Amino acid sequence: MSLLRSGYYGIAWAGAPFISVYLQWRAKNNREEKARLSERKGITALPRPNRSLLWVNAVSVGEAIAALTIIQSILKKHPEIQVLLTTTTTSSAHVVQKRLPKNVIHQFCPVDTPQAVKRFLEHWQPDLAIWIESELWPNLMHQTQERGIPTILLNGRMSEKSFANWKWFKGVISPLLSRLVCCGVQSEKQATFFKTLGAQNVFEMNNVKLMMDPLKVDLDKFDALKKEIGTRPLWLAASTHPGEEEIVFQTHKVLQKSAPNLLTILVPRHIERAQALKDLAQKESLSSVLRSQGKLHPKIDVYIVDTLGEMGLFYALSPIVLMGATFTPKGGHNPIEAAQLGTFIIHGPHTFKNPQLYETLRSLNFSNLIHESSDIALFVKPWLKKKKESYEEPAILKIYREEGLKNLMALLSPHLKALKREQE
Repeated sequence: MSLLRSGYYGIAWAGAPFISVYLQWRAKNNREEKARLSERKGITALPRPNRSLLWVNAVSVGEAIAALTIIQSILKKHPEIQVLLTTTTTSSAHVVQKRLPKNVIHQFCPVDTPQAVKRFLEHWQPDLAIWIESELWPNLMHQTQERGIPTILLNGRMSEKSFANWKWFKGVISPLLSRLVCCGVQSEKQATFFKTLGAQNVFEMNNVKLMMDPLKVDLDKFDALKKEIGTRPLWLAASTHPGEEEIVFQTHKVLQKSAPNLLTILVPRHIERAQALKDLAQKESLSSVLRSQGKLHPKIDVYIVDTLGEMGLFYALSPIVLMGATFTPKGGHNPIEAAQLGTFIIHGPHTFKNPQLYETLRSLNFSNLIHESSDIALFVKPWLKKKKESYEEPAILKIYREEGLKNLMALLSPHLKALKREQE
């Protein structure tokens, strides 16, 4: 083992008590689920199923929803397999818990300390691991591979900054990437990154987010909210971050000059910020209401959504959406969900987390890039006069989804069949 790898593992081992304190702090600030904090330490009260176990790891909401689509396809062909789905964020946990298929267990992914990872793997003993766009955690990768668990990386992606950083620590990451069974990446550039760092069986693939099933729309809620909105023109700002809400409010004021009864629906990425955004709206002389606290009425300017699992409802209602994390350097959230429900997307220049997705949607005329936030109102204004007739999935996106999933299942098939043979 290289000095670099030994150093990393040593620091991670010694730092475990401090990480435990850090997790407690995160739980206190609603960034971890306090009742399930033990899972982050690799501890669980759930028993391991007595059958072949496929471990699927997805970090946040977009990857987790895509993972569920892949898992459902796997279970359709291999119902004998049990699946363990791990995620990292609380929001992803809330979303997947409502949608878990039969034969799927959800757990939080352990933190990358030797102790937590060891407890997790000793308990669950997965037979195959599929990691979707996962962060590259050395302890998790090392211990998984040392136990002889075949590991597949899908939707592999790293930023130029991460690539530059990993080049300095190639002695840590290269032996781990080289032992992946296969490594699916999103572009030729990403293939170069992973090959340079030691990955062997690298191939380009469609983004797994293109394979996601469209979000569900609660028809009762849809009809009720549509009735409350009436004939008012509306637009949506989704998954926004600090700095973007100010842009949304200023855009509302500009648009309001020609559309006095305009409704702006605002869905912050982190709903715990909802009250602060209500206060900010008041400072901007805009009336607002939180979805959890009151009904929408004609005098409300901004409808602030502080509930989880309802994005399908708001995409279905709105003809156009401003996609968050693109007007601040956060990298851009997943735009596919909006496009699948027929909502036109406008976004800023910061899309480095999902560049291929945004490029694909622009090429299909499902989205538009806006370089200056002051131009947003010009792009939104024509859409306020359009009535959204349907939220049916566009045919071309359905083709992308079905073909991508078919190709992925063909790739995974030999590994899944091997699991079945082991069980027999």
